[in-house]
Amino acid sequence: MAENEGFVDISLEQDGGLLKKILVEGTGDEQPPSGSEVKVHYVGTLQSDGSKFDSSRDRGDKFKFDVGVGQVIKGWDVGICTMKRGEKAILRARSDYAYGDSGSPPKIPPKATLDFEVELFEWREKVKEPYDMSPEERSEFAAKQKDLGNAAFGKQDWLAAISAYDEGARYITFGQGGDGGGHGHTHSHGHGPCSGHHGGDDEPELSDEDKKLAIALLCNGAMAKLKVGEPDGAKFDCSKALEFDPANIKALFRRGKAKLALGEHDASMEDAARVLELDSANKDAETLKRQAELDKKKQKQKEKAMCSKISADLLGRVGQLVRLPSLERLSVRYFQVEVASCSLALEHVTEGRLL
Repeated sequence: MAENEGFVDISLEQDGGLLKKILVEGTGDEQPPSGSEVKVHYVGTLQSDGSKFDSSRDRGDKFKFDVGVGQVIKGWDVGICTMKRGEKAILRARSDYAYGDSGSPPKIPPKATLDFEVELFEWREKVKEPYDMSPEERSEFAAKQKDLGNAAFGKQDWLAAISAYDEGARYITFGQGGDGGGHGHTHSHGHGPCSGHHGGDDEPELSDEDKKLAIALLCNGAMAKLKVGEPDGAKFDCSKALEFDPANIKALFRRGKAKLALGEHDASMEDAARVLELDSANKDAETLKRQAELDKKKQKQKEKAMCSKISADLLGRVGQLVRLPSLERLSVRYFQVEVASCSLALEHVTEGRLL
């Protein structure tokens, strides 16, 4: 039939119930899997006379829904899962793929065939929580997140890299460690309210390969966090990685850098020294140790200068208050105030390599 020229039968039964005509080709090879949350624009018309009965474009907002799970008509559930990102197509749905024998009065008559011009913008796959996955599924998902994180890191999209690494680490470390494996656990996991599922003794110990994956996600995440000035998070990630491998040089070194940025100079030097025990020729660790020593010395000098200033100011104020000329001859040391909390956090971030 001429009216169906350019259309392809994509119906499940291959009986013409659902036809598709591509207007604008999409990009890539991926298509939204069933259960994904998709965003589309659409214009719905009656195939019989072309009259419009609905349009997201007229409302100005993209339509968002979960495809393939019965939230929309069958023609959409089937048709949109055949589209690629950025594709625009006409889906021609017979009544059994649309609103059936009764239609949807008053705009859609009974047994009506409908045309939908649909443009697919994006989709987001819905992923099961780690407690609903097998260890193999968690490992597969975490590996994908590592790849996503590495790609974002290569583009210097630090926040996207952190998000991917953290999500991968959350899955691969589920059920591991004293807190049940909740990575960065603050009782929200950074992904909405805590479900209360933290794994337990029934979770098997990670395989050697999964331990390597966990360490890579944690160490790479730490490096990305150092890039955006989040040394606390970097320190946590490295400490978690060291639970799986206490002699991991990258985790020790990056934790040392995080501690340096936090002003924990002695602890930073301890991590650098441990790296040098494991690798005596590690130049980066030598540099880190020297930097921590230098920064500690500078901090003490600043604290000493600050204490001297406070003492001098206090001496002047007391002298003015009691108006004793002889007070100027009193030892400044008598009025010296010890300020033990004047530590200054020094940020020191250097380059590294992804695992």
